Amino acid sequence: MYGSPGFDDPDRLEEQLSTHNEVLHWAVERTLDLSTQPEGLSTLDRALNDWSADPAIGPKLANQVGLYLGNAIVKNVEGSHWCVWPNGHPVVRLSSRREMDVTALVSQRLQGKGRSLPNLYLQALND
Repeated sequence: MYGSPGFDDPDRLEEQLSTHNEVLHWAVERTLDLSTQPEGLSTLDRALNDWSADPAIGPKLANQVGLYLGNAIVKNVEGSHWCVWPNGHPVVRLSSRREMDVTALVSQRLQGKGRSLPNLYLQALND
């Protein structure tokens, strides 16, 4: 997932990246209640393995869930916000100035090599 390099208006960037409609649509179809509150991350994490097998969303899952995770962090972790690397890739910058590449972290989780979504959220919260 890449945007425009040099896009540095945090409010506009948050507006652009706040859409993860496919994940929300998929959840509604399966009667899962998702919100960008931390509890929604646990619900979503439990569904990831089934979702990755679904040809309708599987190929886009890392980006969509990365946006969902990023938005949960931006909305709930004080001092965090979206930013864009020079190549146009969006990441979440924490108040410590550390950056989380949420799409890469979700991709690792989907490959069975990464942390769960709630653990990634806690990592951001405790940074």
